[in-house]
Amino acid sequence: MTEPALDRDRIASLLAARGGQDPVVSLYLRAWGEPGDRRGTLKNLVREAEQAIEADPDWGTEHKTQARALLQRVQSQGEGLLSGMPTQGRGCHALFTRDGGVEAIRVPVDLPDRLIVDRSPYASPLSSVLDQYERYGVVLCDEKRAILFESYLGEVSGWEELESEHERHRGAPSGGPQRTATRTRPGNYQGLEALRRRNHADYVLHQHLAEVADRVFRRHKVRPYDRLILGGNEQVIPKLEARLHSYLKPRVVAREALPLSLSPKDANERIAAIEARVEQEKEAELLQTVQDQLGATGLATAGLDETLRSLYFGQVDTLIVPDGEGMPGCQCPGCNLLWEQPPSTGALECPACRELAHRVPDVIDQAVELAIVSGASVEHVAYEQAKLRELGGAAALLRFK
Repeated sequence: MTEPALDRDRIASLLAARGGQDPVVSLYLRAWGEPGDRRGTLKNLVREAEQAIEADPDWGTEHKTQARALLQRVQSQGEGLLSGMPTQGRGCHALFTRDGGVEAIRVPVDLPDRLIVDRSPYASPLSSVLDQYERYGVVLCDEKRAILFESYLGEVSGWEELESEHERHRGAPSGGPQRTATRTRPGNYQGLEALRRRNHADYVLHQHLAEVADRVFRRHKVRPYDRLILGGNEQVIPKLEARLHSYLKPRVVAREALPLSLSPKDANERIAAIEARVEQEKEAELLQTVQDQLGATGLATAGLDETLRSLYFGQVDTLIVPDGEGMPGCQCPGCNLLWEQPPSTGALECPACRELAHRVPDVIDQAVELAIVSGASVEHVAYEQAKLRELGGAAALLRFK
């Protein structure tokens, strides 16, 4: 079975194919480890899902029978994927029932094992991965050399080393006459010679940086960067940045003194630390913007109830939710209003349209889904969750009020 690549279009496609009241099974299963342990984990997840299906008061006999059949299909597919898996590694399988079959996506990072039976795919973990792991372009540069590569989903790829034209021709045999050393003369000649050498060095550096900047832009056109990190010689970095294409300059998020002697493995570790710092800074800045925009005239809202209400009315431009945290809630099948699950276990009525609502295992996931299909962006807060809790556990920047 072919597992498609993870991207935003794939997530949007999954969410757009939701089938109303019919059950959908979503499975996240780590793709490495001891085979016996992995199969045991899958069986336990299936057993818990079967119990949840039987305990769900909102599904009738027909839907429960359908859910159990889909669950068996996913279990069989999961067992097949675990056959011959490595004992060590990285990544997980994400499986979703769709159009009577099972769609599998290979996720190149580890996610918690989880099995959800609901009325739509449990896609917020995939959305979180794409939010936390943006595509970074990295350029390490000094006066003579440059190294270009990409960092995405915790992996380094596209490693490319460049030398300035002067370095490439240095020491190469020449077909023309060889220059002899110039004898130093008294007076102004020595100063003129030093100036000529300086000008030549500046010209060589200019040509080198122009070539590097052009190469970065050409790579960006093939596989666009979300963000760009510049490293290498501290005196060269600002000169390189000044020569970048206007499309790339706003994407520069870090300027680091990094040696060009880094191996790909060492570079991966250093860049991962920089990415984590950049992500934390982004979250802090975003939450500060929310704080500044709160109030009657500001374009922000805070608190889960207020955020879900704004999402319902189509006001949300950026939904901000905690990463890896969920909570049970309710959803109206008619108008899609979401709210936290009340303590009552009886029938639930939508406060907006009075239609009979149903319980959902994770109202945060449903909010992420609704945001994606409505064209809003989603930010999963991983580093600044304490600040988000101070704002009520969820927040949003709004298009209008």
